[in-house]
Amino acid sequence: MKFTKIKNFLFGLFILGIVIMPYISSAETQIEIQEGEISVETSPSNPQPYQDVTINISSYATDLNKAIITWQNEEGTVLSGIGKTSYTFKTQGPNTSSFFNISITPVGEMNTINKTVFISPSEIEIMWESVDGYTPPFYKGRTLPVSGGFIKAVAIPNTNTIKMGSGSISYTWKNAGSTNLDASGYNKNSYIFKNDMFNDKNEITVIASSVAGNYNAENTIEIPVYDPKIIFYKKSPIEGILYNNAYNKEATITEDEITLVAEPYFMSLKGNNFSYNWKINNEIINTPSKKTELTIRPSSRGGYATITLVMENLNDLFQKASNTLKLNL
Repeated sequence: MKFTKIKNFLFGLFILGIVIMPYISSAETQIEIQEGEISVETSPSNPQPYQDVTINISSYATDLNKAIITWQNEEGTVLSGIGKTSYTFKTQGPNTSSFFNISITPVGEMNTINKTVFISPSEIEIMWESVDGYTPPFYKGRTLPVSGGFIKAVAIPNTNTIKMGSGSISYTWKNAGSTNLDASGYNKNSYIFKNDMFNDKNEITVIASSVAGNYNAENTIEIPVYDPKIIFYKKSPIEGILYNNAYNKEATITEDEITLVAEPYFMSLKGNNFSYNWKINNEIINTPSKKTELTIRPSSRGGYATITLVMENLNDLFQKASNTLKLNL
């Protein structure tokens, strides 16, 4: 008798579960996914003109791999199907936006969620120069950075909405991935830093964004580090230093006396703490009164002499330059 009552009770629970289960399932499907529960991200986050960009959508509230997703742009549908959670395209030129409307119908729902994406490719250039590197007069090239030298990077936005070096822009500067807070900030479009003596290059990143939100750009460049070098020139008593005629490894002199001038290209001359090691035929000589000038007076003709100068910055041990010139007498 007792067993029969228990059996009937369990049977009643089973019937009740069958009756109310559809209502529970129905209640669960009534929970609609909201637009804010679907995220949209682009890779890269700040695309440049003519660059491949991937748009990804994701959600913690529903399985988008089972949803019907349709991607449309200005020309119509570009992608449609179940689980189409990403789309890759190439951006257009600067100041040209790309528009996408993403229609999402989650599994088990009739309502469609729409997400709108505008992508405006922005371009920013980074120009750089050595701040304290030396070059002689009339040198037309750019001063190159050397070990232990200071480098200046300047960000130049390429957009019609922002003028170069002005406008309401905030800049974030990174060196080797680390943000420099002192150099970053509102309208700080330049960054000066000292190159580490152990680096053979510097990876500099700038992220720029306008206060109005209509401009976002990012760029990373590698600034190489060069070796300083010494170049010898002849100094004429009348015309001065002949910068238009550099001596390259070997020269012939016919004068009774010649003055050589050594120009230390790209070395950081701040502080003026240098050692000068002059040699003639591998013999160390006294440093001349004008440390970068050496006067040669041949005592005989028909031979040759090798002139060597090693110049070293005592403040930066890895900043060193040397050169050797063979003089035919």
